[in-house]
Amino acid sequence: MKKNTICLLFAFLLFILLQPAMAIFPEGDEQEKNENTSTLLLYPKTDMQQSLSAMQSDYELGIMNFQLDALGFLFTGPQFAIDFQFANTIAVGPYFRWHYAGLVYQGIVTEWFSAETTTSLASYSFGAQARAFIPLGSGQHRPYFGLGFERSIGSDSWDPGGSWGERIYEYKTNVFHVSMGYRLLTESSFNLSAGLQLAIAKDTESIGYYEYGEDPIDYYPLETRFLPILQVVMGWQIGN
Repeated sequence: MKKNTICLLFAFLLFILLQPAMAIFPEGDEQEKNENTSTLLLYPKTDMQQSLSAMQSDYELGIMNFQLDALGFLFTGPQFAIDFQFANTIAVGPYFRWHYAGLVYQGIVTEWFSAETTTSLASYSFGAQARAFIPLGSGQHRPYFGLGFERSIGSDSWDPGGSWGERIYEYKTNVFHVSMGYRLLTESSFNLSAGLQLAIAKDTESIGYYEYGEDPIDYYPLETRFLPILQVVMGWQIGN
């Protein structure tokens, strides 16, 4: 009897001593869950994993985006562009800018509408640009930055009177630009961008001559200009 009592006391003490260990090392799924939680606390997501999660957003860039810079009617002409978009962040594509329809462009050419100067309908630019759109949160809000190049061609004329006809000026310009701004995606295909473009324009040709005259062509000094341009671009995406 005494021996049985000692055995029971020993078993009871052993149970009490093992309780903390059982709490620290739970069995089965609970133990695995605690281990995973500890691992997440010890090893949080890396910057690369966070970036990948951001790229897999609810709002994504389509395969193509057709765009119109409506604010261009006030500046150097409306811009029509097509972007081919990759990896939900990169957009690359060509564009066309019609200078004739730009109010500021017309003002510069005509000395702010004070001269009898006519701008040619064939005053335009063509170029290409590449931009990176950084997704924030769900990807609906995207700041961007980009680089681009365009070739600008234009001419204007005025009639001084006489038998030589109109005096015609022709010019060609290389334009390098950087851009930065913001794009808002919507649940539909429509998107809206607003940004600032900083451009350096370098003349490559600037000549003048008379329509019927036999005088030689006059070559004018080639100029370099700095052009800040505001843009408000409406876009429509297609493809997933």
